[in-house]
Amino acid sequence: MKVTACVVSYNTAEHLPGALEGLLAQTHPDLHIVVVDNDSHDGSADVARRYGDVEVIANRTNNGFAGGANQGIAKATDGAFFVLNPDVRLAPDHIANAVAAMEADDRIAAVQGRLWRMSEADHSQPAMIDGHRMIDTTGHTAHTNRVFRNRGGGEPDDGRYDEPADIFGISGCAGLYRLDALHDVAVDGEVYDEDLFAFFEDVDLDWRLKARGWRTRYTPDATGLHERGGQFARRSRFVERLSYRNWFLVVLKNDDPVSLLRQGHLFAATTWLRTVDIAVTVPSAFALAVADDVRMAPAFLRKRAAIDARRTVDNGDIVAEWFGDFDYRAWFAERFGRSTLGRRLHTTS
Repeated sequence: MKVTACVVSYNTAEHLPGALEGLLAQTHPDLHIVVVDNDSHDGSADVARRYGDVEVIANRTNNGFAGGANQGIAKATDGAFFVLNPDVRLAPDHIANAVAAMEADDRIAAVQGRLWRMSEADHSQPAMIDGHRMIDTTGHTAHTNRVFRNRGGGEPDDGRYDEPADIFGISGCAGLYRLDALHDVAVDGEVYDEDLFAFFEDVDLDWRLKARGWRTRYTPDATGLHERGGQFARRSRFVERLSYRNWFLVVLKNDDPVSLLRQGHLFAATTWLRTVDIAVTVPSAFALAVADDVRMAPAFLRKRAAIDARRTVDNGDIVAEWFGDFDYRAWFAERFGRSTLGRRLHTTS
């Protein structure tokens, strides 16, 4: 199977060598590597050009992760598309093992490997927790309150994730997609929704694949390390704005009123918690995000109509099968870790 691997870069010159060297070391024999640079100002495109076997697309504007990834998909003619964040370091057999998992069933649209959190002290080693490597992600989980999380994120890799499994979706930081499936679920010619720009664009894709009856698979033997930058830092106003607004837009685009109303109390409670968090910590981002949601809602309702016109699986069935209970304790711990107090405690520990 031919694989086109794409790294979307924006001011990631520091990380690109590790990501590209990991891709160039892959054992999979048919691999084309593309870097899409979104008008970086740190020389990222020049760093990528140092690698002769890498195709570089240097944009003059920042097209976001979604736009950059779509440019990478356009370079793929057949087979599969592999997307990779610059701060991920792959084991040499990662793509080969992911391809093997995909080839087991032609209805498998996407394959997620097992990523461990990268050690802050040594980027060649995983972070440890309770004597085990710390999981970064083994895919996406969906929950009845419409929160989406990284499966196993922050947990010790103590054997719970040693078996292959079907999952709700895969993380956009490193994942293999069947090209035919991506084209099958495109809306208005876009695989990744460019109106989202960045954040939740991978969840949106997860959901659309489920609506068309595609499978998503986790394989534990495709491994790597993910730095997951900003884990303990309050993110910028721009990032908070996108994260808050896109959550609503993705639910609006993919959910259905009946399913949402059945669990409306959970959605409302989580909305309240998220709103208090952003309104108190980054009030300007909150105001901008709400204005965005109001302005963009009609376009996303039209996209939902296009999805519904072609769906082969009822959304109620998707929710019943894949949307589970939610661990609020872990969620609060993560939000606290990004708060000012949590950041201070992490620095002094």
